[in-house]
Amino acid sequence: MSGRWKMNRIGFVNFWLYDEEIIDLTDGKLLLRGQNGSGKSITTQSFIPFILDGDRTPSRLDPFGSSDRRMEYYFLGEEGKEEATGYLFLEFIKEDTGEYRTIGIGQRAHRGKAMDFWGFVLLDGRRIGYDLWLYKETGSTRLPYSKQELRKIVGEDTPFTDVPGEYKAMVNKYIFGFRRPEQYEQFIRLLVKVRAPKLSKEFKPTKVYEILNESLQTLTDEDLRAMVDAMEKMDGIQESLDQLSRAFGIVSERQRRAFGQPGNG
Repeated sequence: MSGRWKMNRIGFVNFWLYDEEIIDLTDGKLLLRGQNGSGKSITTQSFIPFILDGDRTPSRLDPFGSSDRRMEYYFLGEEGKEEATGYLFLEFIKEDTGEYRTIGIGQRAHRGKAMDFWGFVLLDGRRIGYDLWLYKETGSTRLPYSKQELRKIVGEDTPFTDVPGEYKAMVNKYIFGFRRPEQYEQFIRLLVKVRAPKLSKEFKPTKVYEILNESLQTLTDEDLRAMVDAMEKMDGIQESLDQLSRAFGIVSERQRRAFGQPGNG
């Protein structure tokens, strides 16, 4: 498992109450403690699953399934701001090689208009906050880069898109590597299910069955063919070994008789 990508850092720029915040994870894990209403859910829901697929459907952003708050709220608030640009990013590491890879989403909210979206994947090992930044400084003011500015900064070789569906495909390709898009979507659905509040109080075998049944796709004959072929090959190998063992026993018995040695019988 050391060769897989593991979450290493999460970061916010001009998002909700965060001006700029980068949080280190320990062995891919993060523990948030705080009173009710302190922002634990908003912090985690911004990354799981949004940063993985770019889907900002209101009910997906709230672990309780509510559609009361839209993504615009975390940029503009209930009143005051008319326009804001911000970023979220998630850095991964391969511990066996020390490689880094980062996925990120930029958004621009303008009151009364649809939000802009752009996503990217840093493949060359550059790290946000070390090798590049998501904002420019003007005096004491930090101004997040626009979509066009960031596109120029990350370079033409960096996968970049302003379509959420394409961003999701990029994340799967460069981080998870599921063979089919449907498999990645199933993975996301499972994450949404298991993050539900108070799930631990209902964590019975029937609940586990329900979650898996709703989240995972039934395996087709094509999905099972590789396993069936492998089992058939194992049966064939075992039969060959049995034949060789019997043949070896016969040869050994003949050799003993040829040299006048007592047999097993």
